[in-house]
Amino acid sequence: MPSRYDLLLVSRSQDSADQLFSCLTQAPDLQVEKQVITNGDSDPLRGLLSVPDLLVLHIGSGSTNELDAIAQYSPEERPPLIVVGDGSDPRSMRAAMHAGARDFLAEPISEDDLLSSVRRFTAEMKPTRRSQSTSIVSFINSKGGSGATFLATNTAHLLASVSNRKTALVDLDLQFGNLTQYLDLKPKRGIIDALEVADDLDSVAIEAYMTLHETGLSVLAGMNTDFDLQQDLMLEGFDQILALLSSNYERIVVDLPRHIDQFGAATLERSDRVAIVVQQSIPSLQDASRIYEIVTKKLAVPKDRIMIVLNRMFKNAAVELADVEQSLHNLKPFVIPNDFQAVAESVNIGAPIYDLARRSPVTKALLQLTEDLDGRPASKPKGLISRLRGAARQG
Repeated sequence: MPSRYDLLLVSRSQDSADQLFSCLTQAPDLQVEKQVITNGDSDPLRGLLSVPDLLVLHIGSGSTNELDAIAQYSPEERPPLIVVGDGSDPRSMRAAMHAGARDFLAEPISEDDLLSSVRRFTAEMKPTRRSQSTSIVSFINSKGGSGATFLATNTAHLLASVSNRKTALVDLDLQFGNLTQYLDLKPKRGIIDALEVADDLDSVAIEAYMTLHETGLSVLAGMNTDFDLQQDLMLEGFDQILALLSSNYERIVVDLPRHIDQFGAATLERSDRVAIVVQQSIPSLQDASRIYEIVTKKLAVPKDRIMIVLNRMFKNAAVELADVEQSLHNLKPFVIPNDFQAVAESVNIGAPIYDLARRSPVTKALLQLTEDLDGRPASKPKGLISRLRGAARQG
């Protein structure tokens, strides 16, 4: 992993550029370049030989030219953006949002606020750089009860037990999450506990907050506490936890609440795949389209990372497969058939459906979904004899 990140600082004011530069160079993991715009060109990215890891843009009061220029780039072409400007100017703040800014810091700015904002983004980049083999898959319901938790849990189970991937499953529904019940687990610790000590965690200590399933799947539980969670104050700690999980696991599966909060947004922005779970109803498709717009436009997640999963498919439903595809930007949905009895039994007794009903059409579909998300064909799970032989070879 590179030890330093390239940050480009751009301003039309020499004094402001010097002040911000002096602050940013205090961070040891930043390589800061300063650019003062003195000509008529408003595009801070024009002429750059390489795109920086992070762009800090200072704008004057009422000035949106630089932001308008950045907005012309596609989300894939522009770097993460922090804007420093007049917090009382709504036009500048709207332009910053349109340009995909992840933070807007109002002047006069404190050094602590600027460095804290920058650290959040360097923490976001660390998981990708730390382990190029790590992949994050996020599941989110279009409407409540669409089945995202069931799909996330069983996909993670298959990644661990069938694909033999070292896998972590994360429950980000911190108020009503019940993911552990799908695996009949009773966690003693969870993500809230980890957040409280995030600054002290390392790749070894984080494992104390995971709950281990018999298949080897590790679960970071939501715990359903009444903890008064101020996510804006704990976002840096959450970034640290994701970074640690990315260093320890090959695959991370996240079950997101339908309401996209700050933790959810941070997760979606770095997800390699985002599975929006829908059902065959007009309200479900309408909400799925809204989530798609939020994820691709406001969070700037590339469209090729989005997939639609149609759960509980009925052949004779009023809303047909073609309607789903047409309603959701012509994305061909991945279909999970309906098998109410097998799924209900799996959920009620807390057993993965692969272990309970291996011949169910839902199980077969989930195996294919897991292969698609993992990028390689699933292998057969290792039995006792295979594990003993493997241990003998290592010995």
